[in-house]
Amino acid sequence: MDLSSFIIEHMSEPANNYSLKRVQAGLIYSAVQLDNNATGVAYTFPMKEHCSPGMRRDQKPLAGRKAVELIPYLGDKNLVMSSLALAAVNALLASRKLPEGVSFGDVLDNLDIRKGDQLCMVGSFLPLMPALEKRQVKVVAVDEIPKPHTGPPEDAERLLPESQIAIITGTAIINNTIDRMLALARPCREVAVLGASTPLLKEAFADTSVTCLSGIRVTEPEKVLQTIGEGAGFREFKKYVRKVNLRLK
Repeated sequence: MDLSSFIIEHMSEPANNYSLKRVQAGLIYSAVQLDNNATGVAYTFPMKEHCSPGMRRDQKPLAGRKAVELIPYLGDKNLVMSSLALAAVNALLASRKLPEGVSFGDVLDNLDIRKGDQLCMVGSFLPLMPALEKRQVKVVAVDEIPKPHTGPPEDAERLLPESQIAIITGTAIINNTIDRMLALARPCREVAVLGASTPLLKEAFADTSVTCLSGIRVTEPEKVLQTIGEGAGFREFKKYVRKVNLRLK
């Protein structure tokens, strides 16, 4: 069973207990707030030929519907609906107590990174670069969006298996590339799934190469919803969330 299917199956039953209060499909992130005010976010892919132009017309309006109606769109070809589904999953997980053993703060403080390691980023996390340079780590990166010193996604086929550390964006769940990336990363000593999209659902990653999940918990929902609705990104709403790390191995 692929990761999206597992999450859908695992989260559909609890989703029956909640309704969608607010839904925001922003330019950079999407957000979903449940009727208990728990809020989750997920990345919004830029509109391209492979991305349907918006949420499905037959699903509008989403507010007021049961959350279980949105969850099955995780991994859908319509990337807006898939993003909203993952945001709903993250809102459902935010309705629970944090798992035992979580830590807060930077993902790099939760990984065994050694001098001379090669670290492969799937999704270019530019803010991590200065800290990694200080650790004398060789960083290679791939991304769908062209960025400095970053290769195309297909380079992951070569770079991940030869790396000691992998940091993979949680957005890979949205476009259904996560399973391939995790398979390629099996030789790595550490594999982190990183970013605001990352679901802190330990069970979903139990049989994968993942050693650490690094996501967020929204602490000020109204401010996050407003910021995302205005088209802003993580840099603008990070003060309204808390970074959460969950070791799996």
